[in-house]
Amino acid sequence: MNYRSILVHLDESEPARTRLDVALHVAKRHGAHLSALFAPAVPEHDAAYAFILDAEYWSQCHREHETCRRALEHHFFSRLAEMELKGTWRTAAHAQHELLARARFADLIVLGQSNPADVDASLSNRFQARVVLSAGRPVLFVPFVPPVSSPASGGFAHVGDHVMVAWDAGQSATRALHDALPFMRLARQTELVTFTPTHQDGALAHQNEDRIPAADIGLVLARHGLHVQVTELHPPPTVPVGDALLARAAKTGCDLVVMGAYGHARWKELILGGVTQTVLGAMQVPVLMSH
Repeated sequence: MNYRSILVHLDESEPARTRLDVALHVAKRHGAHLSALFAPAVPEHDAAYAFILDAEYWSQCHREHETCRRALEHHFFSRLAEMELKGTWRTAAHAQHELLARARFADLIVLGQSNPADVDASLSNRFQARVVLSAGRPVLFVPFVPPVSSPASGGFAHVGDHVMVAWDAGQSATRALHDALPFMRLARQTELVTFTPTHQDGALAHQNEDRIPAADIGLVLARHGLHVQVTELHPPPTVPVGDALLARAAKTGCDLVVMGAYGHARWKELILGGVTQTVLGAMQVPVLMSH
């Protein structure tokens, strides 16, 4: 599979331009058509607020919305022309329904990480989870970057030069690994990381001296002509796998993490915590997730 059709979600948030620039760079590298959907991830309840907020307030909101949309649309088409790419622009009132409908026609979806300080972050997180679980396509999450710290280049000029794949041989991880093959084919370096936690006494949770961790999937990737470095990590019992994964990404300086999303039941991850929730909340580099 190659990425030939990429769908990026945009909204009024200030990091939306960073997200768009990442999508443009990925589209350029893979020779893909880029479709942009401009729509709020969190729906505005105009009818509910109309009783407590006056018409002038809503008129001002709509003017600001249109100003933001026009500026981003202009930037989108200007960058398409500069990079000699093809693309389409679409505006919708609410993102979720429209995005899921159009996801069926995309090879890759680009979304943004929620702003942890946003009062609507929990609603945005639900939107992200719904897309990952229902779209049936890989989702590339772009970390939230405060505008004051985002360089003019867009913050993530290189995505996919150094790829790190989190591997646990599960269904979601398998889907993510194969969905990320287009990135790995173009990468300078790919590392496959497995995690074998240790017990309190220092012994490994499970160990088979006759097996090399991830050897089988490494052989599968070799048949695709890919050279992959396999690393087995042994985090202590006090360090969750999600934290160990983020620490490894920071240590190696990778520019793309690939992982399965919601390998356990989503309600368990939301209530008890999980790798997906940890990474979505604290990612520092783009993350490709599949379910």
